[in-house]
Amino acid sequence: MAHFLQDSCSGLVAASLSTPADVVKTRVMNQPIGKDGRGLLYKSSIDCLLKSVRQEGFFSLYKGFLPIWARMAPWSLTFWITYEEIRRFSGIDTF
Repeated sequence: MAHFLQDSCSGLVAASLSTPADVVKTRVMNQPIGKDGRGLLYKSSIDCLLKSVRQEGFFSLYKGFLPIWARMAPWSLTFWITYEEIRRFSGIDTF
């Protein structure tokens, strides 16, 4: 139970910190491109970030948060339990 709670919180923190960057990256990558090969909506990632917050509000940076968290929490649980079991089987002390 402790691993489950710990890794769910770990996934929550990871999703909270990474979702805004993921949203900005996705918007920059999906913007239409002009004849010169440059994006038509955003000049840079910072420009995208500022425009998104101004036009849609701060929480627009957290679109898709729940799916990202639902992906990160089980991965974190699987990774850390596996890591600790490998350490235990190898005779290395746990943390």
